[in-house]
Amino acid sequence: MKRQKLFIQIICILMAVLMVLSLVMMVVPSPAEAATSAQIKEEIDDLNDQKSEIQGRMNEIQAEIDSLDYEKANTLEKKTILDQKNLLAQQELDVIQEQIDIIDGLITNMQEDLADARKEEEYQKQRWLTRVRAMEESSDVDYLQVVFDATSFSDLLTRVDVVNEVMTYDEDLEAAYIEARENVEDLEAQAEDMFAQNESRRQELEAKKAQLETDIAAACTLIAQMEQNTDDYEAVLAQEEETQAQVEALIVQKEKEFQKAKAAEEAERLRKLAEQQAAAQAAAAAKAAAAAGSSGSAPAASGTWMLWPSYTRTITSPYGMRTNPVSGIYKLHAGCDIGASYKSKIWAAASGTVIQAGWNGGYGNCVMVNHGNGYTTLYGHMSSIAVSYGQTVSQGQVLGYVGSTGNSTGPHLHFEVRNSSTGATNNPLAFSYF
Repeated sequence: MKRQKLFIQIICILMAVLMVLSLVMMVVPSPAEAATSAQIKEEIDDLNDQKSEIQGRMNEIQAEIDSLDYEKANTLEKKTILDQKNLLAQQELDVIQEQIDIIDGLITNMQEDLADARKEEEYQKQRWLTRVRAMEESSDVDYLQVVFDATSFSDLLTRVDVVNEVMTYDEDLEAAYIEARENVEDLEAQAEDMFAQNESRRQELEAKKAQLETDIAAACTLIAQMEQNTDDYEAVLAQEEETQAQVEALIVQKEKEFQKAKAAEEAERLRKLAEQQAAAQAAAAAKAAAAAGSSGSAPAASGTWMLWPSYTRTITSPYGMRTNPVSGIYKLHAGCDIGASYKSKIWAAASGTVIQAGWNGGYGNCVMVNHGNGYTTLYGHMSSIAVSYGQTVSQGQVLGYVGSTGNSTGPHLHFEVRNSSTGATNNPLAFSYF
């Protein structure tokens, strides 16, 4: 019954695995479909739920395996004790057998003594029977008459002695017969008692040993069944692990698709924003380009409070949630990455005071400027720094040069806009620039 129950459990688990695989196939969109980031995020959540369910089943299966291992260890311990008891029983049987062999030898000797005693009994019996028959044949003999027929006192004494000897002989003859018979009876009783005791002890030990061997065989059968059950569970566990690996691979794939979709959506949003601002920025951009000239210096301010910090507006990684290319961790990207050439100039977005100019962990060579209007800007991954701590800088002043220091995979400018009081970051592209 237990085996049948285990089989049903395994079948149910395998069916669940097949259902998960079918669901995994269902969440894979066809090449013709274009899923949004929200749809992909929903698919990722579904896959994570499936992964959690698989992990839950794996934990249950592992618990069953651990329980079987514990029961098997206990059964093995019991079997070891049974083996030891069986060995002791066998040793005891061997000792009893030696005793039995010795007693059998004694019984053999007793049987020889018994045979001699029986011969003696038979001999005394025959003597006694011969005397009885002789007495029967001479039944007219009168011991008193023999005494009274004496012719003299000495003859009387002689006759009395003869009568006494005859009577004593008869008594001794009878006593010898009785003693021989009792000796035979005693030897027979001893032999029967010794044989009965040995036979009883032998049967008791053989029954005990037979029971031990039965218990050992049952323990062996139970251990073999547990091992088979463990193998069955481990096979299902391996299938679950394979399914989990497939789901995890699909989650990774979906996260990549999610990042691409988010980037595409952000790029589309920026494109639309750029179109909306194109007319207003056209004149300012032309004026800034003329002011910069061929020297590549920063353009002059024109009324909009922030200046774009680089010569290029190429965004390689926008503000928002992403998988960090260095750590592989999915988290907020607190600024935007501007794809600029190595050692190109980095300009101050607005006037202010330098509150950081040096190495800053994953930002590498970093400059932070407090603009005094509730905002602070950060410029990271510089190859070198052109200002110092506490220095007052003007809008468009060179702060440093593009590099790839800190947690960076290539030359670019990491640009952040922060709230000066809370440190909270804002999307830099939400501000107006010239």
